Amino acid sequence: MRSSREIREVVSAGKRVGNSSATLHFLPSETNQFAIIVSKAVGSAVERNLVKRRIRSILSGLEARPSKIKAAVRVKPAAASASYQVLAADIADLVERAS
Repeated sequence: MRSSREIREVVSAGKRVGNSSATLHFLPSETNQFAIIVSKAVGSAVERNLVKRRIRSILSGLEARPSKIKAAVRVKPAAASASYQVLAADIADLVERAS
């Protein structure tokens, strides 16, 4: 998802699940579509970009799921200090709970 209109629609009308690393707002869809929202509260631009790259990598591995969702991943500040393995487990847990 790239347009702010789509992201606002998912955040306002969709269901929500969360954990210590992120909150996932989602709606059922015909294909998997994800948006990553990282605020300045997460850290500096370097930290925010690192977290976005990690989450993008994690989500690309989860795209072969049978149930499809349109989702916005809102990252929490704790994600900046989490290791890749912890972040991967947290994101996979959110996507699984969204099914």
